[in-house]
Amino acid sequence: MTRQKKIIISVTTIVAALFLIGSYFVGNYFIEYMLGRKDSDYDDALSPSYDKPAAEVENRQAANLAVAKLQAEVGFDEVYIQSRDGESLYGKIYVQPDSNLWAIVVHGYTSTHNSVQDVATEYYNRGYNVLTPDLRAHGNSSGEYIMLGHEDGPDIVEWAHYIDHADASIVLHGFSMGAATVMIAAGEDDLPENVVAVIEDSGYTTAIQMMKEQLKFRFGLPSFPIVNISNIISIVKTGLNFNDPKPIESIQNCDLPMLFIHGDEDNYVLQYMQMELYNSYQGEKDFLIIEGAGHTAGRYLVPDIYYTYVFDFLDKYVQ
Repeated sequence: MTRQKKIIISVTTIVAALFLIGSYFVGNYFIEYMLGRKDSDYDDALSPSYDKPAAEVENRQAANLAVAKLQAEVGFDEVYIQSRDGESLYGKIYVQPDSNLWAIVVHGYTSTHNSVQDVATEYYNRGYNVLTPDLRAHGNSSGEYIMLGHEDGPDIVEWAHYIDHADASIVLHGFSMGAATVMIAAGEDDLPENVVAVIEDSGYTTAIQMMKEQLKFRFGLPSFPIVNISNIISIVKTGLNFNDPKPIESIQNCDLPMLFIHGDEDNYVLQYMQMELYNSYQGEKDFLIIEGAGHTAGRYLVPDIYYTYVFDFLDKYVQ
């Protein structure tokens, strides 16, 4: 072998090694950034944001007061169940004295059950028992890595089984990643038959498409090869294959009435995903597009319109 060939091989080997090492560090950073468990006060400076309209701000304040009133006057129970793979899952429950109606209200990415207490209040005030769980790797539930709905869907099925009432009518209502979660749950074969309807607010079509969108928006980077490399690391490190959470495929295994909600100013989960989900779904369905609403903010911007639409939809199926 000539000296020139040896130099070429050596340089190529070094470049390849540096590329692999660099790829690992970039991929590992992306995994920890996207999937690592976050503190309760976590604030992502790179997360999409918007200037909240005055009406939204005022209605958020009013919703918080309504939550405080409910918790002071009614109280709540705190429970834990175990997931199929051994994680400890927390839930807060508001119990009606005599009602067979139940709502499981599911929070979004890096949030907790506290973020949907305003929705729980609306359901409770309309006669529902309400369960607000913490998804794994969030809040009071155990778990090291966020699963983007893949393991969370089966966890919600377990919560539905926890509601051990033969005559219960259960609604699943999720926001953002929680919306993806309830869609995945709706497609599970062992979902109890007394789950009667699904409300998804600002959910995504697939986790990998969502990651590609966010990589472009937050970092201005192309998805290839970062997502591909990160996925290999994720499979080894967290057990999550980015290609597995596919709400748009899960709902093809479902025939429950489903309402698809989105704000047309959502810069986090883009609105085209709502229409792809809606158009692909073959069951009974409806959709609501809220003009001027950011991500999961429709219920604050126009609460009267939002909840009238939700409960008019549910009244057709919930008994």
